[in-house]
Order: sequence, then C-alpha cells, then structure tokens
Amino acid sequence: MSASGKINAFGVSYETSDVIAKARIDLFKKKYPDVELKVSESSFDPQAFVTSLQSSNAPDVVRMSRDRIGTYVASGVLEPLTDCISKAGVNMSDYREAAVKQVTFDDTVYGMPEFFWVSNWLVDDDLFKQAGLDPATWDVGNWDQISAANTALMQKTKTKVAIDPKVSNEGDRFPMWVAAAGGQMLSDDGTKAMLDSQQVIDALTFTKSLIDAQGGLTAFKDKLDQTGDFFGKENGFKNNLEAAFPMQQWYLNVLATASPDTKITVKPFMSKTGQPVTMAEGDALAIVSKSQNKDAACAFITTMTSTEAWVAAATQRAAESKGKNEIQTGTSTGNKVAEEQIFSSLVDVGDNTTMKNAIDTYFKTFDSAFALPATRAAEDFRTAWIDGVNAALSGQKDPATAMKDAQQAAQSAIDAAQ
Repeated sequence: MSASGKINAFGVSYETSDVIAKARIDLFKKKYPDVELKVSESSFDPQAFVTSLQSSNAPDVVRMSRDRIGTYVASGVLEPLTDCISKAGVNMSDYREAAVKQVTFDDTVYGMPEFFWVSNWLVDDDLFKQAGLDPATWDVGNWDQISAANTALMQKTKTKVAIDPKVSNEGDRFPMWVAAAGGQMLSDDGTKAMLDSQQVIDALTFTKSLIDAQGGLTAFKDKLDQTGDFFGKENGFKNNLEAAFPMQQWYLNVLATASPDTKITVKPFMSKTGQPVTMAEGDALAIVSKSQNKDAACAFITTMTSTEAWVAAATQRAAESKGKNEIQTGTSTGNKVAEEQIFSSLVDVGDNTTMKNAIDTYFKTFDSAFALPATRAAEDFRTAWIDGVNAALSGQKDPATAMKDAQQAAQSAIDAAQ
C-alpha cells in the first residue's frame, strides 16, 4: 500500500508496552517511513474515546476489545474494512473464525483481530497435594468436585484463596461458566439476550457459592490482595497463596519469567458434560470513520495484525528471553497462520516439562474456543450482565432476580440498537 501523512491511534501503547507491541509498531514504521504515528499510550476507555472523537486530534485508529466493538459500529463511528482488506491484500481466512465473527456485522468486517487469549485452569500442585487432591484426576467438569476441592483447600492448607472462579472483577470468566452449564448469554445473531436462562442463573449461583464459602465477596477480594505480586516473582503460585483459577494463556509468560520452577498443572476448562469450553478474548484494531487518512490507518491495522509482524515480534521476544536465560511460552494471536509458526518453531522451554505441558494444553484448546457473539448493543449488554453478576455476588440481589433485571436492561438496549 501507499501511505503517508499523520495518524493518531487511540488505545495503543508503545513506550509503556512490551516487546510484542513495540516490535510490531517498529515494523510498521520501517515499512511506512512516510507515516507519522502518534499513540495514546493508554488502554481503551469508552468515555475517553467518545471525548477524543470531538477533539482537534481525533483518532484515526482505535484498539478495543472485540466484545465492545458493536456499539461503535451501530453508532457509525467505525469504518467498514471491505476496501481496506482488499487494498492490503489481506486473506481473512488466515484469522481465527471466532475472532472474525466478533467484528463482523451484516457480513462486513469492522476490525482486524489482534490477540486470541483463551482461558484454562491453572492449578497449584503443592497446595492440591497438601489438601489430599491430585490435579491430574481432578474433574473440572464436575462442579461437586470443584466445590469439594474448595472446601478441602480451605480446611487443610494455609492458602489465602482456594478456588477463584474469576468472576469478581467485571465478570472476568463468567461466560465460560455459563457455557460449562450448557448455556449462553446471547443468541448467536446478537439480537436476543439470554441472561435470565436457567444455565446463567446456575452458573452465577455456583460461582457465588465458591466465593461465599471463602467469606463472601468483600473478604474474598481482601484475600486476593494478599496473594502476592500477580505479575512478579513473589506471585501466588510461587508462595502457595492461591490454589486454582481459570486464566488466559498470556499468564504463562509471566510465570515462566518470574517463577519458572513453580509446579503447576494446566487443565482445559470443561463443561458439565465433559467438553472443552474455553473462551477466546482479545482486541481488534479498527479505523475511525471520520479519519482523514484512511490509507495510512489501513496500513497500520493490517500490518500490526499480519503474519509477518506477529512472527517478527515473537522472534524478537524469543531472542531476548534466550539472552536472559528465560523461558518464552509463545504469543496467541488472532492470526492462526502466525500462531502455527510461533508455536511450532519459536517456543522453547528447554527441559521444563511443566511449561511444556502447560503450553501444549492451552494450544490444543485454541481451535475449539468460543467467543461472545457480536451485538450492536455491545457496551450496554456488557454493562447489564456485569451489573447483574456484581449485584448477586455482593448479596444485593439473589442470582435469579439479578439476572432477570439484567435481562430486561440488556434486551431493551439490544432492541434500541437494532
């Protein structure tokens, strides 16, 4: 592509980001030296983004999580990428279908998928052993076994947190629990909220019970604050302060760098019927419809998500890790062609069988991972179900009432957006 001039990217960081972001931006600058790129050095914030659209330096590009993009498609803020994809010669079949579906409306793509984070169970082997439990035989599709493990860990170990269902921080992994119960929160076409379904209520009731058994939401959050530095050497697994939780694949790199000798077991997140139901999350890069430099914006978003960029970034991180004698566990992207190269040739954990097994388990769940369906009421739908979860966890409402109210708010927003 031919591109020059200036572009502003909202929700994009360089100085405050890691090598994977920096290396891809560096590649873009090398390929397009006539483009002057300015980044916000911030994460996506809905209010700040809307405000930025009215400023004199309005963004040309925005990065946001894929489950939020529908709101901005519906309001006309984002540019259809049909022309961009054609000009850049992008083959959308290179990208994971679950990620592409989240950014597609009326058969039109509005965002280039970035990361493809899947979540599975991370288990602290030492704590499970102390509690008389075996991670290898722990049936995570059996909710009675999960509850029993929660009790045993609290009674027989000194851990701060036993089982963290990861639903207490803006919903976190809650959609996975709904899938594990055999349900979904939104219809496949994004037009019908399903938050008052029995499966959603069951998922909320069960995850709340795990938290209530550990003293309730306030006490649980206080205990989480006592589990050490989540991103550092003194993390909860290193010091046996947290026993098990579902977490995204990128956290393996944190553990591999900070505490590579920690003994953990990774288990696929399973449904009650014994099927893997890991959830895929991640960002997308989109072009703002009022951009005055759409060619440069297109060049940026397609370069950043290209196989060339991902492999170059992963190669650089692997080299840096090797120089520091650190393990590098790979980068999961929305670009499956890049992923295949990264995980087949760039991941090197040496003789660390713990990390090798962990990587293998995660990688095997990439193809079956689900994502929340796209909806034009994305922000309001997100707010509704998170508010419902929080109301139940805090005891303000019982799970059924909380999700009934959430359902009404969500469906009203969807109907209005349609």
